[in-house]
Amino acid sequence: MQPFPLSTHFGQFRRDSSASAVLSGLVAVIVGFAGPTVLIYAVAQSAHLADRTVLSWVWAATVLCGLVSVYLSLRTRLPIMSTWSTPGIAFLAGALPGFHFAEAVGAFLTSALLVLLLGSVRPLTEAIGKLPTPLAGALNAAILLPFGFHLVQAFGGKPLLVGAMIAAYFLLRRLAPRWAVAGVLLVGIAAGGLLGLLHHAPVSLALTQPQLVLPEFSWRAVFGLALPLTLLAFTGQFVPGLAVLKVAGYAPEPGPIVRTCGAASVAAAFVGCHNLTLAALLANIVSGPEAHPDPSRRYAAAVYAGLFNVILGCFAGTFLHVMALLPTEAVQALAGLALLAAIASSLQAALQPAPGRVAGTLAAPAVLIVTLSGVSFLGIGAAFWGVLAGLAVYALERPRKVRALTPSPAVPAPSVPPATTAPPGR
Repeated sequence: MQPFPLSTHFGQFRRDSSASAVLSGLVAVIVGFAGPTVLIYAVAQSAHLADRTVLSWVWAATVLCGLVSVYLSLRTRLPIMSTWSTPGIAFLAGALPGFHFAEAVGAFLTSALLVLLLGSVRPLTEAIGKLPTPLAGALNAAILLPFGFHLVQAFGGKPLLVGAMIAAYFLLRRLAPRWAVAGVLLVGIAAGGLLGLLHHAPVSLALTQPQLVLPEFSWRAVFGLALPLTLLAFTGQFVPGLAVLKVAGYAPEPGPIVRTCGAASVAAAFVGCHNLTLAALLANIVSGPEAHPDPSRRYAAAVYAGLFNVILGCFAGTFLHVMALLPTEAVQALAGLALLAAIASSLQAALQPAPGRVAGTLAAPAVLIVTLSGVSFLGIGAAFWGVLAGLAVYALERPRKVRALTPSPAVPAPSVPPATTAPPGR
């Protein structure tokens, strides 16, 4: 899709805005902030990082990702969200100890430049965007299903709280589907307060200031941090992120997205943040029917999510304390219910028969099984190996042209002229 001139965007955005888009964007930010942000504390504890360093990391991940989301969504009018690399931060929890943080920043910068460079390699970006739809659906389902499992586990831990949220969700889906997720959030807050489950802690409003970190470069950090982070950015975020959009019916050109995220990652590195990438999980919230019944207007939800991220990042320390007030089970239930429709559509896309086949291929189940296994090999996460396994099965099961065994229709014999006497010597 050709980008629209930026000067025409804001008036169109105002016309395409809706209350459901605002609420979907808010829910996406809450789910994203309450989930992967927890991992940064594991990194901080394992690497003994100062609070100021952690807050600067979160500031970059929210403010810069928010700006990228607003830019890409307005530019393409597609629901495109940016986020930090969740597999990357999970990797850093075990890999960062033993490195000076300035060395880590040098690795962050190196990885960002590699992503920017690879985003200019057209065959690579085209290959990312050509994942078959059943495999894209299976990959998306494998990413989302754990959040459904967490919903069930949360119900086991806090049945009254989560039960009220589940009941509100299905009731509102019948009465007012567009408000179902927002209603769940409000019910969760109210039920948590009535049951005495909200955590009480002092919350102060204060601006978060980014911290400039000068990078140091070492071959040890390049091979130990930068290269694995680059692989994880593509295999754990860009590939599944584009798969989410494909299942939702959108087909953006991968190259500009990768290059924009790479350029933003260069800026983020100088304030202590690793790769900014394409969102996969959160994209389901802003690209589904809850954002707006009209698919062409759902990009507004991603724009609002970006704006909320910018605001949240400016007050990152305050919002970290606010999120800590909610019970963990309430956040898990909100995420699981918000993504329930996306899980259903992803499974449907994964298991539908491929064109020209009576039954579905086994490629999609292969993606599901390998990705859900959580296997990691050569420092590369399960999403990559799941896609690789699915592509291998897909190629093995591709229908081959077989020569028909039924006899061809009879062809009349050509007329033969009457025999004549052969000339002598013949």
